[in-house]
Amino acid sequence: MKAVDYSALQKVLHALSALLILWLMVSGFSVGLISEAARYKQVIGNFNVSLSLLLMPLFILRFYVSFGRGFPAAVDVNNIESWLAFIIHTMMYLTVVTVLVSGVLMMDRPIGFFNVVSVPQPFDSSEVHEFFALIHTQACAILVLLVSVHVAAVIKHHRSGRPIIKRMFS
Repeated sequence: MKAVDYSALQKVLHALSALLILWLMVSGFSVGLISEAARYKQVIGNFNVSLSLLLMPLFILRFYVSFGRGFPAAVDVNNIESWLAFIIHTMMYLTVVTVLVSGVLMMDRPIGFFNVVSVPQPFDSSEVHEFFALIHTQACAILVLLVSVHVAAVIKHHRSGRPIIKRMFS
């Protein structure tokens, strides 16, 4: 499989989205598992909504940069590993979009952006909120699985002498 040269923009977008997604996953699941400390849950929840809104335009740009200009060209039609990487990346991108969109659509209160801007929730129906909350929860679980596969592949490549992290962050 040929090595991919990442642009500075791809590196920055990867680092920012990885940090935001990892924070949102870890804090979101930990808040979901904590039954007490309602104030803590509210603060983290509000902060995560703002971070998610911040991630949306970054992720749209990342999607365009990765798929619109570069990633499909890196797929070697004769290499199964290349195809698997493409499929996993595509699934991660689509799952992140599902998590972000369902997160907005499940809101049962006004959506605040760092306490600066507030917009009303998209729907007033508790059934709609529950439906999108279910999609959101399932998509988050799938994203954890996909990110785990992604990290395992990075470790595998690193151990086999192909330091992807070095290329991504240098």
